[in-house]
Amino acid sequence: MDERLFEVITHLVASAPTSLEETPSLAAFRMVDAAHRLMAIVEGDDAFLAEARADYLDHFNLVMTDQVAFDAWLGEYVRTFTGEALRRTRSNLG
Repeated sequence: MDERLFEVITHLVASAPTSLEETPSLAAFRMVDAAHRLMAIVEGDDAFLAEARADYLDHFNLVMTDQVAFDAWLGEYVRTFTGEALRRTRSNLG
């Protein structure tokens, strides 16, 4: 197993108890941060993931400085992934 993958798994497991006591925005940040770490492992030549990682790096600090802006960005980030997932599904169907 790739050691970086084990690190992300450990991060997720270790974050679980903490997420019970922190704000919803910070708990959501932990999940997006883990996704960012996974993208770094598997990105390769995937242009969408490269752009998603760059977008994350541009906005991740909002969770500490402006939670309203972070929540708005997170909603858009999710919509971007949903759109890409639909695009890829349609592409695979045919």
